[in-house]
Amino acid sequence: MSNKSFAFPKLAAAAAFTALAACLAPGAPALAQAVVASVNDDPVTNVDIEQHMKILRVLRRNATREAALEDIFETRLKLIEGSKYKINPSDGDIGFALNMTGRSLKTDGQHLVSALQRAGVTEDQWKQKWKAEAGWFQFIRALNRTLEISENEVRGELGRQGKAQSVEYTVRQVIFVVPNNAGAAVISARIADANQLRAKFTDCASGLELVRAARDAAVNPPVTRAASTLGDPLRKLLEKTEMGHLTAPARGPQGVEMLALCNKANREDSAAAESIRNDLLMKKLEGESTRRYQEVRAKAIIVKK
Repeated sequence: MSNKSFAFPKLAAAAAFTALAACLAPGAPALAQAVVASVNDDPVTNVDIEQHMKILRVLRRNATREAALEDIFETRLKLIEGSKYKINPSDGDIGFALNMTGRSLKTDGQHLVSALQRAGVTEDQWKQKWKAEAGWFQFIRALNRTLEISENEVRGELGRQGKAQSVEYTVRQVIFVVPNNAGAAVISARIADANQLRAKFTDCASGLELVRAARDAAVNPPVTRAASTLGDPLRKLLEKTEMGHLTAPARGPQGVEMLALCNKANREDSAAAESIRNDLLMKKLEGESTRRYQEVRAKAIIVKK
């Protein structure tokens, strides 16, 4: 299999034309390519090695000549294995593979490609490498279709990361109405009324009936909010409020106001859980990928000149 067999047709044609034009141009230096190795009869040149050394530098990996040669072997062998099963990744698949690599570098696929271009990596070379990665991922995923992450594994990892649960509060606002022009004596009297009710309020079911029976008092519909969406003062107030009880009365825009804490529930953070599920799946697939590649590498015919 030649290196060009996996290149995109238009790109390969353009590259060939450019190289030919350069060679025919008066005074143009010849580009010397020497075959330095082969993998399953597929030749590897010194130019391939130089390109992969640049790729490894962008990926912040060991960029020695030997490491680059091994990276080429891996790329070629993954392409060969994919071709056996007629795996032909699309540009979208290659983009996904670039994003996955970029994620480990705290960037994205677009910025990774820009870095590769600035480093002097040709489009043919970087597309070939990530085409190999995209096809290999599809291959490994197909071999492990039944691989799943259990809920216990997700909860365990959530716990280890300190993201086990997200608290949700359900509250109802209790208001002792005070006229806008009320004096200090009226406000003090209403606060006293509120404190009397607060002393009797031990659960929302019976406590809200007491509110409805009280003079000039009202209760608003229940509101449920995650603790993470609340401001620090309100979150801390609810944290120290006992379930089924009222917060201390405070002057508000409608009168003397309190909050009835009617429910405090622990909910799994669905976004964090899904992220962890994907990460755990990728780790398992990486283990399978490593094992499978070692098998392929052991059977490969590698010749170094």
